[in-house]
Amino acid sequence: MKVILVNTSKGKYHVDLEFVAKHRANYYAGVDEVEIGSKEWQDEVDYVMNDNYEGKSWLENNMNWRDFEEVAIKVKTEDEFWFKVDSIIII
Repeated sequence: MKVILVNTSKGKYHVDLEFVAKHRANYYAGVDEVEIGSKEWQDEVDYVMNDNYEGKSWLENNMNWRDFEEVAIKVKTEDEFWFKVDSIIII
């Protein structure tokens, strides 16, 4: 399973890439008058599944939280203590 890690103010979530790919394919099926489930539709799904940029881009630019809220899996909350060190600065 491929997932996209989504950072929000309420924590981090995994969103199934296939869900995003199908959302995108469904949109283009309506635009291009392609039957959902057809070979052309599946080609669109496969394209996203094999391209790391397309799924991320579609999620960021074409989906809202309500579109994937029910399938998002919380992996970290804002209450958990974690940090990342970016660099050391001498002042």
